[in-house]
Amino acid sequence: MSKPKLLITGAAGRVGTLLRPILLDDYDLRLCDLNPIEDLRDGEQALVGDLADPAIANAAVSGTVGVVHLAAAVAPDIAFAATLAPNYVAVLNLLEACREFAVGRFIFASSHHAVGLHPVRNEPWTASASIAPDGFYGLSKAFGEAACALYAHRFGIECLAIRIGNADPQVVDGRRERLWVSAADLVQMIRLGLEGQGEPFRVVYGISNCPQPLLKNDEAFERRYRPVDHSPRNHSATYRPFTYLTEEEGAGFVGGFFAKSSLPDPRKN
Repeated sequence: MSKPKLLITGAAGRVGTLLRPILLDDYDLRLCDLNPIEDLRDGEQALVGDLADPAIANAAVSGTVGVVHLAAAVAPDIAFAATLAPNYVAVLNLLEACREFAVGRFIFASSHHAVGLHPVRNEPWTASASIAPDGFYGLSKAFGEAACALYAHRFGIECLAIRIGNADPQVVDGRRERLWVSAADLVQMIRLGLEGQGEPFRVVYGISNCPQPLLKNDEAFERRYRPVDHSPRNHSATYRPFTYLTEEEGAGFVGGFFAKSSLPDPRKN
């Protein structure tokens, strides 16, 4: 018996690779990426192409029940021009394809870098905190959230923007420990978004159980999110406590070293 088909963009990337085998339990997967995907499993279909091309976005979305949009260009000091096609145009192409093909669920992989210039403090930041991008990558994620809100409220596409903390398999330092998310917990959040909650748009944080969390996730708990994994149980062999981190590494900011990286002149390519 066939399962509903779900689109995952950026499926060849680090996060997509972690999520695929878990989501495959409930969905057939259409996997879209700029790079070839070699290790296809039963129930997976690959589509190689650039989502900045409307025809590719249409082909990716058509026939699916929902979109998990992970694809993006990312670097601490990425130039603004380098984000335009993958992080702006592609988002709009996918949302427009959802409208055209009546796909009613859109999960947007936002990032804590949309609020990365907020300082580390004892009181965690809520999802209602003001936007404070730590670079042009974070700025593009703030745009993506706004684009989701536009299509949600105008066209009824239920959109969930998940500001992912750190999704590495293991926790490498004390800042990341305070906003880490496991693949299993991230999939739980995605599933809740795909089920729908009867509201057009919401922003949540993608974090597991973290000590002294930098981000407060009341909005996700209202959606029945109950994380099962704990960041202190997933330390890497080279884990560095928070007290070992320096200001030069961005220890004082939610966005870490992204907040300390240079900001390229947006007038230059």
